[in-house]
Amino acid sequence: MKDKLTNLEKLIAILKDGKWHSSDELAANVSFRFGHTIFEARKKGYLIEKKQVANNQFEYRLLTEEPMS
Repeated sequence: MKDKLTNLEKLIAILKDGKWHSSDELAANVSFRFGHTIFEARKKGYLIEKKQVANNQFEYRLLTEEPMS
């Protein structure tokens, strides 16, 4: 039986292409509370960039595939 992916694993799998991903996409594919998962990823050393694309709409991308020390 395959283990279920954690929200952090889902987030990194989506963002690892280095492209921008919308908050709607992350909410649908990671978790409604994906912001907490981004916080956890940053705490573990992942560099995630955020940009505002419209009023109250943001996009995210991963700058490095491996956590920084």
